[in-house]
Amino acid sequence: MLMFFVQIQLKFINRYRDTWPAGIQALSGGILNLDALVTNIFPLERAVEAMELAGDVSMGSIKVQIVDQVDIVP
Repeated sequence: MLMFFVQIQLKFINRYRDTWPAGIQALSGGILNLDALVTNIFPLERAVEAMELAGDVSMGSIKVQIVDQVDIVP
């Protein structure tokens, strides 16, 4: 039986300090509009199709959203 011992060093850097309040304010104040990033909306019943689309980079999707509220889906 072969055993290998490897030393792993993990370093974490958190660069999100104090960015949430500014981001929320920019979104709620209308400074940023991220609606264009949602390229596809699927109902929950079509979740498998949505995941296939999201996994296929050739289809050009940016953000695939799965919702369980049918009235949101066009």
